[in-house]
Amino acid sequence: MASFPIDVLVEIFLWLSVKPLVRFRCVCKSWNSLLTSPFFIKAYLERSIKLHKFDLLKYDFNNISRVQIHYSPKNELSNLDTSFIKDGEKVKLVGSCNGIVCLSSFNSEIPHHSKIFLWNPSTGENITLPQPSHHVSNLVGFGFNPLSGHPDDFSIVNMNIYLEQHPNYTSQVESFRRNCWKQLGNIFPPSLTQYLGNQVIFKNFICWCPCFYLDVKFVALLILFDVVQDDFQKIALPDIMPLGKKVINLLEGCLSVIAHNSSTENYEVWIMKEFGVYKSWIKLYTIRVSTRGLSSYRPVGFANSREVFFIHTFYMGLRFKSPSRLALYDIQSEKFEAFHVKVNCYDTTQLVTCLESLISLSSTNNVKH
Repeated sequence: MASFPIDVLVEIFLWLSVKPLVRFRCVCKSWNSLLTSPFFIKAYLERSIKLHKFDLLKYDFNNISRVQIHYSPKNELSNLDTSFIKDGEKVKLVGSCNGIVCLSSFNSEIPHHSKIFLWNPSTGENITLPQPSHHVSNLVGFGFNPLSGHPDDFSIVNMNIYLEQHPNYTSQVESFRRNCWKQLGNIFPPSLTQYLGNQVIFKNFICWCPCFYLDVKFVALLILFDVVQDDFQKIALPDIMPLGKKVINLLEGCLSVIAHNSSTENYEVWIMKEFGVYKSWIKLYTIRVSTRGLSSYRPVGFANSREVFFIHTFYMGLRFKSPSRLALYDIQSEKFEAFHVKVNCYDTTQLVTCLESLISLSSTNNVKH
């Protein structure tokens, strides 16, 4: 292999998964230099978008947080080593960017025990961020700055919201970049909610789709945090989009929303074809949910462009229900496939798309040991 031209070696390595590449670093100094070089790490990340994608599914069951890999199209779940999470510590899967995953734990009884983790599931490397000035909240966002040219220029935003008498509120927002927490002040958009739902990363924006009550009127908006400008923006949703709960996604390279239609109990998939353009919202299709029996389906997110994860709950009476289970909806066949995975509840289940990545958290521009 030593006689292989460097461009041939690079092409071979780009087709391999992370685990053998990590082992190959020990073969010789020249291979280690190549496989740890910024050039190869960036090239591998670009190839991973096409070859090395997978889904991370986080759920709680029996008071234990689990994070598993979902492989499509086999629709199998495999365990991951999450031993860095302490026994009994409940975590939230915040988001994933360039192969790095952000998780947070929120302890309402002992706030200063709450933590934020960064984790590369491909290499197993993980770190715990320094404590912010204000305690880690249950509203944490994760993104990166694509304009810097560094795929490890990550940004974490921590939002503590203190609700007072309507309509007053205060927020303490801070962001973490390059091993430093920066105070941003009282800049969170006015609302009466402490639930932002899931997030997606689109360009330099962290995006959520919460539900707001403004002046006793129910309003649906997209809330965006710009990691370059360190500020929030709002994007209106179409008036004809159902006002029920929503899940935000990325679909066909665009921001997308799965919206619940309470009048039909079905779900509508909408997509914003042109970012920031109100008139570019279109409805792609409707996911029809059977209303027979005392059961409910709630979407978690897209496993890929043709499959959606749902939580299926069957109620055995007005006060009792069986354990919720995962189900996968196939858009083409319009059918649900049951997963034999039990979850405690919908709100503690998250799904994010991840990439295999060689980015090291010990050498990232964002965090240092």
